[in-house]
Amino acid sequence: MQTYLTLRALARGINPETGEFLNHTSLVHSPETIRMLFALAGEFHAERERVKKAKLSPEERRQKNIAEGRPANFNFPWSEEDRKLLEEGYSGGKTIEALSVAFGRSLRGIAVRLEKMELITEEQAAVYS
Repeated sequence: MQTYLTLRALARGINPETGEFLNHTSLVHSPETIRMLFALAGEFHAERERVKKAKLSPEERRQKNIAEGRPANFNFPWSEEDRKLLEEGYSGGKTIEALSVAFGRSLRGIAVRLEKMELITEEQAAVYS
C-alpha cells in the first residue's frame, strides 16, 4: 500500500515524505512521467486487490459462490472421496440433478466429472452444457 500511495503522490507532484508540492521544473511534472506514475500506481493497486481475493478461506469462497448465485462448491477441486461417492451415487441410480444438489455443484460440473470417469458419454454430458 505504501508504494501505491508514494506513486500517487509523485504523480500529483507532491513530495510523499513532506506533503509539499515539488518544484515545477521537476521531472515528475512531465506528462509522460505523470502517466507512467499513475499506471504504476494502478498496477500496485490491482496486485493488492488480486492478493486480497486470493486470501479467501474455502468457507468464504463457498459463501461467495452462493451469494453470486453459483453452487457452493463451484470451481473447487474434486477430492478422491467425493469422486468415489459420486461414482457410488450415480451407479446406485441417483440422477445428475440429485447429485448436483448433494455435492453443491452445477449440473454441468457433475456431468463433466461423470464423463471424465467414463460413466456417461460425451453426448450425455453435452445435454448439461
